[in-house]
Amino acid sequence: MLLKNTFENEKPIHAMLDTLGERMIVTPSGRFIKDQGCEPGGMIKMSLRVAQQAVKLMEAYGMSSKMKKSVVKVALLHDVGKVGDLEHDWLTNQDSDWHREKQGAHYKFFEANDLQRMSISHRTLYLLQHFGVKLTKDEWLAIQLAGGFHFEENRWYVNSEPDLSTIIQQAKYYVSKRRT
Repeated sequence: MLLKNTFENEKPIHAMLDTLGERMIVTPSGRFIKDQGCEPGGMIKMSLRVAQQAVKLMEAYGMSSKMKKSVVKVALLHDVGKVGDLEHDWLTNQDSDWHREKQGAHYKFFEANDLQRMSISHRTLYLLQHFGVKLTKDEWLAIQLAGGFHFEENRWYVNSEPDLSTIIQQAKYYVSKRRT
């Protein structure tokens, strides 16, 4: 029930799934075998785990249950940009045995110049606005800041980020370090 109530206007989500759904299902979360989610379907697997952990953190911190809808929404959508854009995948299968064996790189970046260079958070926000997915200010910031404050564009927000951003960052960090 929470998942259904998370997306009040389902039409934008359906439009995004109609366009990107098959690609979303097979999108890995990382390039290297050492990365969590370096497998077909890794992005969805990781997003579900982040959502689960974020809800646990929110409850452990005693945060308002009203926030739960935004926590789940952001956790599920924060990495959609890993799909790529409307036509091109961000990552493709690595065809170099050397890179696979020596570096553990099971995926490589899409090689054509047609895929606009963007951060994952920027591409995620672009795709969500393209399909008309509505976000609150806190949801938008939580997606932007999900990758952490080590990105130059996110440093401005240190110590002024909304609680939602903190929960998502902590959940994502925890999940990325766990091998279960």
